Amino acid sequence: MTSMAPKGLHFKEHRPSGALRIANQKVYTDPATYEAELSHVFAQDWVLIGRHGTIPKPGDYMTGKAGKKPVVCIRQKDGSIKAFGNFCMHRYARLLDGRGKTGRIVCPYHAWTYDITGQLIGISDPQGFGTTCKADIKLVELACEVWLGFVFVSVRQDLPSLASRLAPLTAQLANYDLGNYVDDYAKDTEHWGGNWKLVYENFVESYHLTYAHPRSIGPSNPTRLVELGPMGHKHFSIHYNPYTPELMPEIWNPALTEDERRWFLVIGIYPNTLIGMDANFCWYLMLEPDAINRTNSRWGLAYTPHAIKGMTEPEKYAAEIKKLFDTAFEEDKEMVARVQEGATFDAPEPGYLHSSLEVYVDEFRQYLDRMLEAEPAEAPAGQSRSQELARQWAGRV
Repeated sequence: MTSMAPKGLHFKEHRPSGALRIANQKVYTDPATYEAELSHVFAQDWVLIGRHGTIPKPGDYMTGKAGKKPVVCIRQKDGSIKAFGNFCMHRYARLLDGRGKTGRIVCPYHAWTYDITGQLIGISDPQGFGTTCKADIKLVELACEVWLGFVFVSVRQDLPSLASRLAPLTAQLANYDLGNYVDDYAKDTEHWGGNWKLVYENFVESYHLTYAHPRSIGPSNPTRLVELGPMGHKHFSIHYNPYTPELMPEIWNPALTEDERRWFLVIGIYPNTLIGMDANFCWYLMLEPDAINRTNSRWGLAYTPHAIKGMTEPEKYAAEIKKLFDTAFEEDKEMVARVQEGATFDAPEPGYLHSSLEVYVDEFRQYLDRMLEAEPAEAPAGQSRSQELARQWAGRV
């Protein structure tokens, strides 16, 4: 049964009075701002680590970072997924790298051994640890939730569920059946020469499509067709980049509405998740800050079973999509690096935002305002709230 999706609003029909302002340049280059974001944002919210289909069997795992905190997600024997801090409880060595499969987790440093539930099951030369009981030692478990096939983790155990936060978005995406998409490709290292916020902001606005993407998506999804989605959600944004009629892809999902058939959707879920999707496939990015001016953008591709079944050459199609977005991301990388370099000037006055096409950049800024102004849970001794950093971000100083 087809669900009715919200109608898009052409960007020229949304003309609020007054100009929006972007953050001061300093928030993209200031070490204190960067550290505050790691502790006040990434350590305090849900962070995307990957797709469930990339770890389908018990013992399959994938690693990533929640800000600067190393994490690992492991498929359990009952089919669930658990997330742990990716470090040994002995001397803190990183346990697992990349992706793989394991029946036991063996620390490469001193061979402390854990089962896939995180329980310590082996200590080399245990007599040296006196009365230490391995039954009492487990890896640090994180909150873990799967939403439409995407695996999110949180260092905090007391956050509202992701399902409750994203309920409006879940309803809007119902016709796509995104949770059953077939995961085809995942890349864990893709470095961008810019602050993580610049990468995020690049994707939640489509003002640049025609101008920055002449070799990829600019001709098929031009700026002049952009439609806005719902506004004002505190945890996500969504907008639409329609295809030109002559470059509309062939579509196999019969549940989609006419709008959904012509849309390319761009979704941002704060703070590190970006999803782009049309009727046949989706790409997804997971942002991991490496440094003030460098971001690792892990990414992957997944396809609807309708398209895989309907196409005569699905492998060829998948290869073409990967090539297309390799090119698009290279074009984006150049622009992000240019903005990062420009921001090093440290001008006192904030820049400007298009009041329609860049409205979701402003909503992302509002999210960061809220997070930076909040007292982080279990803050280190002596750590105060980052009111000054929040004011810098909002362009008020």
